[in-house]
Amino acid sequence: MRIIKYMAIGATVGYGIYYLTRKKENGKSLLEELLEDAPDYVDRAKKYVEYTLDQVAERLHV
Repeated sequence: MRIIKYMAIGATVGYGIYYLTRKKENGKSLLEELLEDAPDYVDRAKKYVEYTLDQVAERLHV
């Protein structure tokens, strides 16, 4: 039974890698686009964390 589980996991991982590295009509893969836009995502996450921390500080009256 374990072999079937590992085959299913392997097939899922294989398809995930295929999906991430498959070229789109614009010539770039999803992985390339994500890596290009990573700095923007990090900046957005920092702004969200700062906003959230400000909200928590307000509620704690710090």
